[in-house]
Amino acid sequence: MPSKKKPAASTRPLLQWGMALLGAVITLTAIGIVVWEALQPTAPPALSARIVAVDVTAAGQVATVRVQNDGDDTAAAVDIEGVLGDQTATASLDYVPGHGHAKAYLRFDADPRAAAVSVKGWSAP
Repeated sequence: MPSKKKPAASTRPLLQWGMALLGAVITLTAIGIVVWEALQPTAPPALSARIVAVDVTAAGQVATVRVQNDGDDTAAAVDIEGVLGDQTATASLDYVPGHGHAKAYLRFDADPRAAAVSVKGWSAP
């Protein structure tokens, strides 16, 4: 009568358990991060504007304005104003994301490097 040999113990179930455990840890960590972020208080938009470049065109001098949002919330319908002497230029941005930036362009007749630029207002998206 032939003897029955036991098959060699397979390491595959151990590997499968290890991968399942790793997947569970990664999934629970991701869920924990999402819940943590959702429970944190948000900061309102904190907008600032500054001129980052000036280009000379046939229509005048164009100032590139960078609008920075250091707050958590997105700002919509952002109004920017630049004043240079008696000339005022305005622009509007659709939105500036939280912890992000956007660019606007203001046209002046003279060199706008000395212009005072500011954010005049925004709304909630």
